[in-house]
Amino acid sequence: MKRTFSIFICLILIISLTSCVPKKTDGAVGKRNCIIQDGAEKVVFIDALGKEQTVHKNPKRVVCLYHSYLELWDLAGGEVIGRVDSGRPIPKKAQNAQVVGGNGPPNVERILSLKPDLVILSPTMNGQTDIIKVLEENNIEYIGLKYENFDEYLDALYLFTRLTGKDELYEKYGIVIEKEINEIKARVPKEKKPKVLLLFATARGVKANLPTSTVGSMFEDLGVYNIAYDPNMSDAQMQIFSMEKVLQEDPDFIFVQTMGSNVVGIREKIKKDVESNPAWASLKAVKNDKYIFLDKELYLYKANERYKEAYEGLAEILYPEVFNKK
Repeated sequence: MKRTFSIFICLILIISLTSCVPKKTDGAVGKRNCIIQDGAEKVVFIDALGKEQTVHKNPKRVVCLYHSYLELWDLAGGEVIGRVDSGRPIPKKAQNAQVVGGNGPPNVERILSLKPDLVILSPTMNGQTDIIKVLEENNIEYIGLKYENFDEYLDALYLFTRLTGKDELYEKYGIVIEKEINEIKARVPKEKKPKVLLLFATARGVKANLPTSTVGSMFEDLGVYNIAYDPNMSDAQMQIFSMEKVLQEDPDFIFVQTMGSNVVGIREKIKKDVESNPAWASLKAVKNDKYIFLDKELYLYKANERYKEAYEGLAEILYPEVFNKK
């Protein structure tokens, strides 16, 4: 009887301990955004700064400091009382929200005057990490968010829909799109591995973009070889544009992302730093008209619900024999 009683006690302890572990609905959803605990009233997770954060569900007074995240919050069924002015189309529900900044550091006084219960910010944007201390001093919850690839987009969307309680929107803008992208990836020819040079150009300079970038990760999913990648070099070294390496690799495609409103200045910088080299015209991609400037809406800004379109657009260029439109 003593042995039976001991086994019974052990079973009770095991059940008690395992009930404290956050439940996972499935392998993909369970790991989303490093969520530690998903309770009835709040979510505990690890943010983009590596900090454990607790955010209460169904926030009513939300301020969003990055336009692409505003679009994502809107997709998740959320509303805002404050936003930034980016010059891009504003979601309908956010059009009457108060503007608290632009491309520069946000206006802290204006944010505090709105008495938000949640602030969504980007640690990579100008001045946004500087306001975290102020938010903490005023007991305002915040999310430091960063996503560069589709998997991280799913993380962010899942977190947002857990906060808004709109699980069906994660299905619509997450799971459904993931299936569509997987179908595109499955059609990529396994025997081909096109060489690609991905450039990132501003009026200040031109650099190579890596597989870890947003478009770079799409290329990786689509089976291309990014000629900038070198495991023996640091990210900073790989990003330095080298005409010598470009000539050596002679890529099949050259894609260019541009950032900034100074279109003339960007084009002049590309001509000066890249196209002015006499050897540029001899490149396979240039001769075959595979020197392509990418659409900003899909490939500079976050694609969000248009991720399938973004993948499909690249696939049609890389593999026209498979993905050509009829």
